[in-house]
Amino acid sequence: MPRYAWYLCAALFLVALGSLPGLVDGGYPSEPAGPAIGGAGEASPPTPLPSSHEALRLRWGLRAVNAPQAWEITRGSDEIVIAVIDAGIDRSLPLLAGRMWRNPGEIPGNGIDDDGNGYVDDVHGWDFRDDDPDPLAGTPLNWHGTFVAGLIAAAVDAATGIGGVAPRVKLMDLRFLDSRGLFYRGDWPKLAEAIEYAVANGARVINLSIYSRVTPPSYVRRAIQKAVHSGVVVVTIAGNTGSEVGPLGRLPGVLTVAAVDRNGVPAPFSCRGPEVDLAGPGVQVISVVPGGAATASSGTSFAAPHVSGVAALLLSLEPDLSPEGVREILARTAADLAAPGVDPATGFGLVDAAAAVRTLLAG
Repeated sequence: MPRYAWYLCAALFLVALGSLPGLVDGGYPSEPAGPAIGGAGEASPPTPLPSSHEALRLRWGLRAVNAPQAWEITRGSDEIVIAVIDAGIDRSLPLLAGRMWRNPGEIPGNGIDDDGNGYVDDVHGWDFRDDDPDPLAGTPLNWHGTFVAGLIAAAVDAATGIGGVAPRVKLMDLRFLDSRGLFYRGDWPKLAEAIEYAVANGARVINLSIYSRVTPPSYVRRAIQKAVHSGVVVVTIAGNTGSEVGPLGRLPGVLTVAAVDRNGVPAPFSCRGPEVDLAGPGVQVISVVPGGAATASSGTSFAAPHVSGVAALLLSLEPDLSPEGVREILARTAADLAAPGVDPATGFGLVDAAAAVRTLLAG
């Protein structure tokens, strides 16, 4: 038997025993063994819009949070960076290409850590899943991160209704989830490192549209607290099980977001509890996926980016605003959806971009 054939047989035998990772389409290593403990917080997979779809100028989520009225004051500043810790962003899409953060201290492609931050060629962020600078170069992207990024900062496209709440801010791409939109118990250090990277490299908002089935370890909780104490607004999700708020949403200092439909009714899947701070559009919202298709999907994952976008609008007007200041303005200006005051399904209410920026300017 030729030597290469013997090696192939041995490798296949070890795969069968579970001693080696298998391969998925394209020759990439399969995802880690063992059960996933968290992942992308969507309640439904993306659904392509039918060819007969006609957007009403803007997707309903933008109109629901009064983004067009806020844009009369600000569409965001390119000095404000939102770190998207998710499944990676397809930056090749025209609606997102111009919105990507550019590391000012890094020279692309020279194989040198020019800014000395410990990451080589980290021009737009870092792929913590593959441990390389480019999420587009390794294992395939899950659609979730691109969808979230579009809701935050995509250029407005009247033909499809796609557009971000803050279409002039910058997006820092920090990939954490695997190709299936999942993460595993051994991935906690990656999440902590991604949070620390965001803080160290100037992000003012972290959008964390992911869920966990278990309480994060202490070092992840410390990383989030350090981010908040460093002036970073951390936005996460209530969860999609329709029960109590998930472990990430229960952490102190984060803004926890629930989902409502276009009528302001809490989504049945949206988790409830005293930890819910705000609500955002999260039922059949429209965004973009890798490859550029306009799609609709539901989940608290897609409510949170609306809050991240409004937070970025506030910071664009007042960069020195603290996370506590952002929280106070967003809570005070939210549109109350239920009984007066805070409720477990929607918190202070539906985030209102126009009311928030006007309140900030009014002092």
